[in-house]
Amino acid sequence: MKVQPKILLVDDEPIILFYIQDLLSSSGDYIVETADSGEQALDILPSFKPDLILLDIQLPGMDGYEVCRQIRSDNRYRFTKIIMVSGHARVNERLKGYESGADDYLPKPFDNEELMAKVRVFTQLKNKEEVDQIKGDLLTLITHETRTPVSGIIGCAELLANDPTLSAEGRELAVLIAKSGQQLFQFMKNAVLLCKLKAGMELHYNPEPVSSMLANVINNLAEEHLAENIRVATAFDDSIILQADWPLLINVFKFVIENAYKFSPPAGTITVKSMQDRNALLVIVSDEGEGVESHMREQIFDEFAIKDVAHHQKGQGISLAICRYILQYHHGTIHVEDNPGRGARFVIRLPLETIEGLDPRA
Repeated sequence: MKVQPKILLVDDEPIILFYIQDLLSSSGDYIVETADSGEQALDILPSFKPDLILLDIQLPGMDGYEVCRQIRSDNRYRFTKIIMVSGHARVNERLKGYESGADDYLPKPFDNEELMAKVRVFTQLKNKEEVDQIKGDLLTLITHETRTPVSGIIGCAELLANDPTLSAEGRELAVLIAKSGQQLFQFMKNAVLLCKLKAGMELHYNPEPVSSMLANVINNLAEEHLAENIRVATAFDDSIILQADWPLLINVFKFVIENAYKFSPPAGTITVKSMQDRNALLVIVSDEGEGVESHMREQIFDEFAIKDVAHHQKGQGISLAICRYILQYHHGTIHVEDNPGRGARFVIRLPLETIEGLDPRA
């Protein structure tokens, strides 16, 4: 059974209330409640919990702007959509409505089809935003709740892998368990990070030498991939200092270099370079893998770009999407250049301008 969105109509003119209520109710798609004042609307909110409010501006006592501000100050109604309704269409009136927290504006007299279209769009949008929030909260909860048990699985598996009394086959299975646990936990952390990036994050800048940050990433990954015998060649400009949110930005270098490891042949070479190009930092990561086909050069930066999930083996399809989001926060870019069969070349560009309010000598 389809859940019917709930709509609250707020207007001091009974004929308007009756007309809109009849219009919405006749569709059979909505549950409608009415209020003839701002005070009554605020009293109805806790029990009715509307998905959408059609709010007249000119109300006796508390006007629509103040009602809107009070609703927006209550976190319980952060997803509730508000459309301001008025007999005037002046720009300053509409702007005041938006500043009060309204999502849209509808002038009187209104067109029935336009009203129904706005109601349909904003009730759907409210539902989508709530679902997105639930997804993000659920991922965060799962990651938090599984941290301890997954860490226990990984730790025990590593102990078994180093047990000399265990057979060679047993140690091999223990290594596989530990590696699988690490991959699972990393994927969950990446999914939570992607949700946070899409929701909006505040950056905290500090200056660091790019070469040392890259070197740390490379050294850590080299230890993880020691058995693959892949060489990493570097060419860094040690003079470049970049102001960035480094705990966030470091993920970009980690994911791109990790991607190069995934697609490099055994005993292959990965090349990592950093250089200054006018007022920008360039970091270039090249591998000797199969390369990226031309039609996939943009798609690989989309979330879950891997379509054939059932046969996908090399990554979860979100690491490169995270890279693009992080770089957008830093006003940077990433793209891939390649020659299929001779490897891929990822190019990261970041501006080197001084961040306003931050002393570059700090």
